[in-house]
Amino acid sequence: MTAMQLRDLTDLPETHQSIVGNYDGSYTLGVVDDSPGFLLRVASKDISTFPRKVSVRGLEVPVTVVGNTPGPVKLGLQG
Repeated sequence: MTAMQLRDLTDLPETHQSIVGNYDGSYTLGVVDDSPGFLLRVASKDISTFPRKVSVRGLEVPVTVVGNTPGPVKLGLQG
């Protein structure tokens, strides 16, 4: 599966569910181009519960998990 195909899959709720499960903290899900796979950044320091690979359309796709990352920052509009 190519990185472009994986990017399309990051829009699907089932992709997020298969990777983050019941995790309720902040996270971002993206794709890495080299050896295409998912990149998951989570606020949690403990990343042991996240999978290192998931099955997508019959293929195993690697998941790189990075913990202890800051959540997205909400930008305020001045007006």
